[in-house]
Amino acid sequence: MNTFLLIMVLAAASSGAALAHHEAGGQHPAQTQAPAVGAKTGKGTGVIQHIDREKRTVTIKHGPLRGMNLPGMTVSYLVKDKAMLLNLQPMQRVEFQVIHDGRDYLITDIR
Repeated sequence: MNTFLLIMVLAAASSGAALAHHEAGGQHPAQTQAPAVGAKTGKGTGVIQHIDREKRTVTIKHGPLRGMNLPGMTVSYLVKDKAMLLNLQPMQRVEFQVIHDGRDYLITDIR
């Protein structure tokens, strides 16, 4: 009898914790708005070397990217929106955020 009661108490406690977790977030963990499964984001600062508005790319000489295991280097990145390039100039110092989906790097914010 004690074993049965213990099993019932544990089952009730675990289902209550799962319900509280679901209600607290309002979404199931699989339903959250993530960039992509396994995608990594990083932030960096650097100096613009080149801008290609037609190809939607910006070449940046930057230091290590925080949040990613990338050292400083010079890279041409695709930008999320062509309008992000309108106010940028070569030799301008910028802060940017980049996402890597396992294959491509994409700048999602640049200032």
